[in-house]
Amino acid sequence: SAACFYAPFKKVKKWSWETMWSVGGIVSWIILPWAISALLLPDFWAYYSSFSLSTLLPVFLFGAMWGIGNINYGLTMRYLGMSMGIGIAIGITLIVGTLMTPIINGNFDVLINTEGGRMTLLGVLVALIGVGIVTRAGQLKERKMGIKAEEFNLKKGLVLAVMCGIFSAGMSFAMNAA
Repeated sequence: SAACFYAPFKKVKKWSWETMWSVGGIVSWIILPWAISALLLPDFWAYYSSFSLSTLLPVFLFGAMWGIGNINYGLTMRYLGMSMGIGIAIGITLIVGTLMTPIINGNFDVLINTEGGRMTLLGVLVALIGVGIVTRAGQLKERKMGIKAEEFNLKKGLVLAVMCGIFSAGMSFAMNAA
């Protein structure tokens, strides 16, 4: 289900990857969020002007970080294929997004010393095991069906997957900053 967004891109044959991803990104990350906010907020501009720049700037920058991660996500699929790319990228996002905020805020000990914190760590572990199992199952299915990444390149793909995982955690950092 994590890759459902990618299905329409398979039907676009005459556009370059960069064009597809740019159009998809502009529509889903810029146009739709602003349009929906404008429709749902009674006074759109008053709402956003009620926040200080010191609040909005980090949220904006971490949101941009997340956007860069999403661009790398697309490239990860290109070079590693869906199963391996999603598994590695989402696994890293899960770890970084969940654990870096408490580390940066200086309260990682809460994760270790409280029941809720230990449950969070256990949840991260279970999720990582699940990502690993699903990734392996996807790889086996892709191999059986003869599906390959168009431009498979393990080295490029792994670098991009790690960058994607770290940068995609920007969403978690943005929520923390808000």
